Amino acid sequence: MSKTFRRFLITSTLVAGLAALTMTACGDDDGGSAASNLAGFMPADAFVYVEGSLKPDEEVADDVEQLSQKLTGSSLSAWISDALEKSSDSSVSLKDDMEPWLGQDAALFVSGDLANQAADAAGAANVSVGVSATVGISDSSNEDVGIVVESTDTDASNEFVDKAAEDGATDGEYEGFSFKISDDDRSVLGVVDEKVVFATNQAVFESMIDASKGDSLEGTSALSELSDKVPDGSLLNVFIANDPIIGAASEGAGGVDLNSLYSALGGDLSETANMISLVPEADGISVVGTTNADPALVSGDASGLIESFPADSVFALGSGDIGANLSTVIDAINEEGIEGLLAPGELKKSIDESTGQGIDVTGIIESLDDLGIFVGGGSVDGLGGALVLSSSDPEPLKNTLGLFQTLLSFSQDVRVQPLKGDATGFRVRTPELPGQPVVVAIKGERLVIAVGLPAAAQALNPPADSLADSAPYKAAEQSLSGENVDMFVNPSAIGDLIAASN
Repeated sequence: MSKTFRRFLITSTLVAGLAALTMTACGDDDGGSAASNLAGFMPADAFVYVEGSLKPDEEVADDVEQLSQKLTGSSLSAWISDALEKSSDSSVSLKDDMEPWLGQDAALFVSGDLANQAADAAGAANVSVGVSATVGISDSSNEDVGIVVESTDTDASNEFVDKAAEDGATDGEYEGFSFKISDDDRSVLGVVDEKVVFATNQAVFESMIDASKGDSLEGTSALSELSDKVPDGSLLNVFIANDPIIGAASEGAGGVDLNSLYSALGGDLSETANMISLVPEADGISVVGTTNADPALVSGDASGLIESFPADSVFALGSGDIGANLSTVIDAINEEGIEGLLAPGELKKSIDESTGQGIDVTGIIESLDDLGIFVGGGSVDGLGGALVLSSSDPEPLKNTLGLFQTLLSFSQDVRVQPLKGDATGFRVRTPELPGQPVVVAIKGERLVIAVGLPAAAQALNPPADSLADSAPYKAAEQSLSGENVDMFVNPSAIGDLIAASN
């Protein structure tokens, strides 16, 4: 084993533990509740916070194992062990060095200069935080990442820190707590108040200790309000603060004042956040999203459209009141403008000019009702999908469709063929889109943009064997206790597709 104290070594073990966390977390027996005691170690300006339980009840653990078997063909525990063995030649192991002290809860946070991180990600196409092929954290210099894991045995925790650090680390101390600083990448590992704490640098580690003694994420109104809404049996809880995102959007190149734009829409984003929870069941996963922000746009019920999609759909998504919401957004952007791109009043002017050139943008928008998307097929090679828009008045869409068909026919290397039968539209083939053609068509009150003729036919002519009649969809619908289905994912079918492709 290398004698240097590498962040890769430590994070390969801790992130693998968090992989177990994200696949096995659950709520308490008394209702949904966040692991808020760990939020006390998170700086108040953290913009992403992930939390959960490392020791779920037996029913949740069984559901996770069943899902893991269906998606990967192996158990989760076997996957984690294999990932650890491949991640490095370290003698530190999950079973021997972590399990003796692992407590009930664990959490991870991300903070820092979000505007610079977004710029780096755009320039380098690099993910800020994630589990890579080697189960590590990327080396972006803009990252501020901290991990806290509860410990049941302080002595065993200290032994883990010493073994992970070996002799390639420098000792440090802050506010009475000792820690190890990597001689290689300056990451930090230590034990603080019976918790194992990892940070990507010393400043982050010290900020976590400061947070535990004063101003922390736990004390923010946003986390407090959303923690009470975490559903029972949640697999994973992800907290995302809005203020840092708004600030990054405003400060970045061509910045957009999201607060002003959202206010123009009738909402308020200041001091708000979102919580996304994944709830595992034996045959599926429910995704529950909550926010304490005032809603600016309210989606109507698009479940009727979703239910009309093919029964073999592995993914479906829908939203209602598309026209009304688009009109509201256009009015807000027209009022506020977008700095460096659109002056106030310019958007409506451009729309009026388009109408004069034969594209009735206003008429099209006002006619739109629901939007839906589905992906399905019996094999990976046969996968197809479509975007479906329902319209109360398809005439403006038909007129615009003819104009687009004419314009595309003049493009080089583009082959446009009109559709036969009772649908109005065309199919397009280009060298950039090999394989199945893209079909654009209108029939009745539906506009369809589909990949592949079979998907287009299913979208234009809803099949008798629809998603609403399938057992997985019925199970998902029942799990929502009367709430409308906005998104559907069939993990079992996805697992079958993956297995068949190997």
